Amino acid sequence: MDWYKDMAEENFQPKIVAFVCRWCTYTGADLAGMSRLQYPPNTKVIMLPCSGRIDINFVLRAFMQGADGVLVSGCHPGDCHYNEGNYRARRRWTLLRDLLDTLGFDLRRLKLAWISAAEGNKWAQTVTDFTKEITELGPYTELHELCDCVESPLAPEAAIAAKMAFTEAKPAEDALLKTVQQAFSEEKVAKVLGWRSRPTLKRTSPDWFESAEELKDLAAPPAGVNVVRLCDEPVLANEPKLGVIARPRELASLNVLTQEHALNPEQVTVFELDADGKYLRTGTLRELSGEVAQKFPEGQVVGHSAETMQKLAEFMQKPRAERFAFWKEVSQHCLHCYACRQACPICHCKKCYVDKNQPQWFPTAADGMGNFSWLIVRAFHLAGRCIGCGACQTACPADIPLNMLNATLAKSALDNFSYQAGVNPEVPPLQADFSQKDQETFII
Repeated sequence: MDWYKDMAEENFQPKIVAFVCRWCTYTGADLAGMSRLQYPPNTKVIMLPCSGRIDINFVLRAFMQGADGVLVSGCHPGDCHYNEGNYRARRRWTLLRDLLDTLGFDLRRLKLAWISAAEGNKWAQTVTDFTKEITELGPYTELHELCDCVESPLAPEAAIAAKMAFTEAKPAEDALLKTVQQAFSEEKVAKVLGWRSRPTLKRTSPDWFESAEELKDLAAPPAGVNVVRLCDEPVLANEPKLGVIARPRELASLNVLTQEHALNPEQVTVFELDADGKYLRTGTLRELSGEVAQKFPEGQVVGHSAETMQKLAEFMQKPRAERFAFWKEVSQHCLHCYACRQACPICHCKKCYVDKNQPQWFPTAADGMGNFSWLIVRAFHLAGRCIGCGACQTACPADIPLNMLNATLAKSALDNFSYQAGVNPEVPPLQADFSQKDQETFII
């Protein structure tokens, strides 16, 4: 225990928070105490019912309130009191680690372990080794300084000017216009979701068309806008005959909503376009959804361009500290306007966590802690769900490279779980499923 004496002499006492399963790890820690095993007292233990209940918000909150390290531990795979909790947790932590790595987070400060009720010795040794490692690393100064930052953000003027630039709306293709008009006349649809030309604003925006007469304003789809973001409106529950004008990105978005039971594929008629907006055909969502896989071949990250993936690969070659400094800088431009959330076709929660104040997990102010946590939780919420349409980054007035974080999680889902978002509406969502073969090389 000489290293522990050295720590005391240097006057640094690491703050470590441990989130543990009550059935195995907590009992194992209790066994270590009853066995009179000695280990550093720096770890504050928080017991939860299962490792599957340990939300990423708990971990982020611990770090942002001053923890220098966080330990997460539960039952060994196959021994979960709730059968599947640790399997689901394992998949969650795989995704989170890859996201934090892109953000330049020091992954040495997040430890995960399987410790059973009979492994009091392993608990004592794990805590001892982790405390020693954190002591050698020192306080997590760079993150704590970020969390203490309360400066008002200022988005780059050039970025805001670019977002405000007017773009002339283009009329919809004649073949598409005639097909939608016919669908209205034959009463196959009562409402159609497409892009409406707004001459006064010189803009094109997603909107519902409720009659053939309104189609005079139907416009060609603009880049960076996904009409499916309007599919969370109450109209879905009340109208059995809906139409959606959809490119591959919209079709993939509809598949995700189908997976999550937010949409009934039988009530949706799809007017399918290719990626460039050219009309292809009409069919029900059930008929066309299974063909999305042909547009995104197996082994390819869905939606994200080769350019985005190349930029991500180059970015990940930079040192960890440089990656953290980059995101620290760009996160300071966030205005907390939530334009990214409003533009996203997959954000269909009735109430977003940032709008809740009981409990309020993270501050809603546009400051260091609020901005950085928003970047993390927003991206993680879309893990296995984002179809790479880029609507969030297009909408961001601060021009924050959100696509890079989205692409990180899409690549993680593909590399670790062979999962492509929005390709197959018949399979369970990524974070609602697990495999006993999921990798766990980072868990001790």
